[in-house]
Amino acid sequence: MAAAVPGSAGAAQASGTGGASGQALLFPGQGAQFVGMLGPWCDGHAGATDLFARASHILSYDLAAVCRSGPADRLHSTAVAQPAILVTSLAALRLLEDREPATVASCPITAGLSLGEYTALVFAGAIEFEDAVRLVDLRGRAMQACADAGGPGDAGGGMLAVLGLAREQVDALSGECRGDDVLEVANVLC
Repeated sequence: MAAAVPGSAGAAQASGTGGASGQALLFPGQGAQFVGMLGPWCDGHAGATDLFARASHILSYDLAAVCRSGPADRLHSTAVAQPAILVTSLAALRLLEDREPATVASCPITAGLSLGEYTALVFAGAIEFEDAVRLVDLRGRAMQACADAGGPGDAGGGMLAVLGLAREQVDALSGECRGDDVLEVANVLC
């Protein structure tokens, strides 16, 4: 997903009337979360604090506390990880806007990996922050429900990220572990 940022050189370039600075803002997807991801960079930053307060009000839990202190199993659940990454990404963007406003203002293109598309849409002005938090919360909870649901005698579904192995190795391991269940490579990112 890529979007030209309204009022930027990218918006002009998208219509064929201007040039580009060669910069893009790329936003991460699920898997980028980790306990402690709100380090000192976020402390005392009014814009970041405001985003977390607004998101926590919508979500009915203290999102910043989960990002700072976990527990890890809660942060890594799809239902929490997705809002956490969205809001943390936008908080980092607020910090960048304060430190290097010209860099952000001149950025012609934004994109995101999966969940990061929602962050890109907020940055591009295509959706409001509150709407993005609600959508990502719903998306994360729906995905979590699918992972938790299973048939009779089934423990549910799941997802695993594998790094550092060749695709052939992953396919071979999937075949060995599959048994009578469904176990397939669903996404190749790296």
